[in-house]
Amino acid sequence: MRPSNKLGRPAAFDKDAALDVAMRLFWERGYEGTSMADLSHAMGIHPSSIYAAFGDKQALFALAAKRYLEVPGQYMVRALAEPTFETFVQAAFYNTVEFLGGKEYPASCFTLTGSLSCGVDTEPAKALMLDIRLRNEAVLKGRLLKARRAGEFSKEENIDDYTRYLSSLLSGLAVQAANGSTRAQLKRTAELALRHLGIRVRSEV
Repeated sequence: MRPSNKLGRPAAFDKDAALDVAMRLFWERGYEGTSMADLSHAMGIHPSSIYAAFGDKQALFALAAKRYLEVPGQYMVRALAEPTFETFVQAAFYNTVEFLGGKEYPASCFTLTGSLSCGVDTEPAKALMLDIRLRNEAVLKGRLLKARRAGEFSKEENIDDYTRYLSSLLSGLAVQAANGSTRAQLKRTAELALRHLGIRVRSEV
């Protein structure tokens, strides 16, 4: 959605497109680094129309986070649907690389950059991002438990520790992407991690 210079126009706009713009802005700048004036300019919507359609900045941020999970964030949902433990872990890393190394979205994870902040007013945004990350870890743990029940994941491994370890590796790719790593570099890092996890990389399958 292209920004408009006419901020006083009626509230007849594509809400999903406007929300996509807000999502991207929060994603790039974080909650604290994004002002209502920034949002108004980027969305091409008068602040009063933003409040009427989405609520205040915190409410808009929560909707943007939900939009992230429902659209770009689906790359991990697809990995979780893989039929075996090995193909799930492979997909988790390769899908993350494709997501972070693409040009369509900012080279970072919304749940990490969105909550970068210092002020007291940002605590609700930080709490929301923490809640999402913890829920993501819970889903990851559930997939590992499923693999254990299927006899694909060692009973000797501590599920909680492995969940945190896997989550740390995947989150680390987002940090590297934010640092400027290319898709090729991210792929090599992901495949190194897969080998250390005892998972075959796709060229070996």
